[in-house]
Amino acid sequence: MKRSYGSRSKISLLPHQVRWRIYNLMLDGATLKSLLADPEIDAALALAGFTLNDHNLALARKSREFTDFVQMRRKYLERKYKDMMSAAITHGAGALESMTEQTRCKLMETLSELADLSDLPDEERIKAVRSLSQSVAALSNAAKDNRIAELMRKLRENEAQHQAAETSWKNREAELLARIAELEGSRKAAAGMSEETLAAVESKIKLL
Repeated sequence: MKRSYGSRSKISLLPHQVRWRIYNLMLDGATLKSLLADPEIDAALALAGFTLNDHNLALARKSREFTDFVQMRRKYLERKYKDMMSAAITHGAGALESMTEQTRCKLMETLSELADLSDLPDEERIKAVRSLSQSVAALSNAAKDNRIAELMRKLRENEAQHQAAETSWKNREAELLARIAELEGSRKAAAGMSEETLAAVESKIKLL
């Protein structure tokens, strides 16, 4: 005889370890097909004598147990994130000493904000923390510090060259303006010049 489960999901009849595995996989985006293909879940369903469908998953998402599981998982991941951040900060402490106070504060602020990104999927939050942790760890690399110092030196050199070029251009511009003014004055004073002379003056102006 066909058994009736009412408004409960069949998932509630499985052992709690299997239910929690299903919840974890559901939160990670698993489909019904991938859930049924999971060896542990497949074995539990075979033992229970039933299978699952999309309706069962929908009912499970509405259950109190699933809601509590989501909250517990979020708290666990937040603790894990904080541990990862603490390890990253400790590992990079030596390099942080060579950073400016403003940069250190900004880094700490960013690390703190990552724990509050509750709108992001868990996978994206893990990637963000891992990426930042790797960046902090890289700061302790002496070769990296030397590379940064070299890039800063080149930047200062480029700024100096740019300043010199700008000064040179301004001086040249002033010379050209003075020359134009001189030629313009000469043309005004040359009302009685021949057409050839005037053409020569205009030609010089155009060459500037």
